[in-house]
Amino acid sequence: METGYSWDTGLLRKLNEDSILCTTFDIMTHAGAVRAGLFIVADGMGGHNAGEIASDLAIKTFHTECLAGMLAPSPAPPMSIMAIAFKEANSSVLEAASDRSLHGMGTTFTAALIIEDDMYIAHVGDSRCYIINSRESIQATKDHSMVQQLVDAGVITQEQARNHPRRNEITRVLGYAADSAPDLLRYKLYAGDNILICSDGLCGVLTGEQIRETVLNSPDPNRACADLTAQANLAGGPDNISVIIIKPANLPSWQAVVTAQTSVRIA
Repeated sequence: METGYSWDTGLLRKLNEDSILCTTFDIMTHAGAVRAGLFIVADGMGGHNAGEIASDLAIKTFHTECLAGMLAPSPAPPMSIMAIAFKEANSSVLEAASDRSLHGMGTTFTAALIIEDDMYIAHVGDSRCYIINSRESIQATKDHSMVQQLVDAGVITQEQARNHPRRNEITRVLGYAADSAPDLLRYKLYAGDNILICSDGLCGVLTGEQIRETVLNSPDPNRACADLTAQANLAGGPDNISVIIIKPANLPSWQAVVTAQTSVRIA
């Protein structure tokens, strides 16, 4: 799979409290060795440098636990592995936060595990994962934020949410509570899909259409990430900017799947 990433402080922050991970590895299946990938964006928060510590610790713990589960002799289903890895990451941040100087730290967390044409997501906070192709752009995750609750209730529109005074209020993160749990999601991937994971330093500044156009018009994921970061900084760069783009290979054709599904006859 082809990947690219960008990790930028932005123009107004002195410290980058985001952390990212891009890693690929081989796992054994009944069909033989399969290439898999784990990709994470975490946007830390807390006083002093606590946000940076929270995001870094969460990613390192999740990565260790997830790979241990995936590479076990008899691995559990991917969703179960990600749920366990998230619980361990949450516990590690809570334990570290017992230090008074780190009290109250936490982090958003959006992880995507890609195995062949399956993508498994563990998500809390307002970092995002998108599936982008020539047909559409899908926001695969839903923000855990006050403005999203207002949108869901019909109080404000999605466009009004972009500039709402409470747009930075997050309702669920990793590291604030022992019972914090992620949204666990599964998506099928098809030829032409680009997976984009980003912090709100990108999606809070650029529109979904701006992001989609840049991804589709760039020659490769690395260039797309660089271009998106440049655009976010041109728009003011008010926050740290993290973006990962993955273009998986050998995916099934969307047209072939549609044909197969619609050609089934029920006797």
